[in-house]
Amino acid sequence: MDKKNRDVLLETLHDMEDFAKLRELKCPPIYLLGGSGCIVGEYISRATTDFDILNIGYPAYVGRIFRLLGETDYLELDLTTIASGFENRAKKLEEFKYLDIYVLSKEDIIVTKIGRYSEKDVQDIDELIKGSDRALISDLIIKITQRNDISKRVMEEFLKNASVFRGRFSV
Repeated sequence: MDKKNRDVLLETLHDMEDFAKLRELKCPPIYLLGGSGCIVGEYISRATTDFDILNIGYPAYVGRIFRLLGETDYLELDLTTIASGFENRAKKLEEFKYLDIYVLSKEDIIVTKIGRYSEKDVQDIDELIKGSDRALISDLIIKITQRNDISKRVMEEFLKNASVFRGRFSV
């Protein structure tokens, strides 16, 4: 595991938490995914400095907190292939005391990566699938296909990619 990259990401998150505490800014839970989530969650090792955050409808003032993260992608729920209940499967980063910061489960990150399924996503999935609950992944795929609050185009791409994923990874 590239501990140095993880340490840099965690330091940035701690700086964000320190700022929020100093300004007494409360924030709804933060859910990390993508490469930064995988690194912080100790799921995979690769280099990245940007953060991917699931946008759960944060109030505008939270932008002051997130600004400290630098390059950040906010993934909208209606454009993200994630199943309901992700909050219950997420892993809380216990070292953060003022802010509630979570990393999505391996299985949830995998299904979000199926939505785009780029070459880098497939490489990440190759690592994430090790030790993952394949039955849960299959269940999450089914739950996503039942969503009616997701973009039609995103769903079409997901269905196509899920078929390829299932064949490649025997899920």
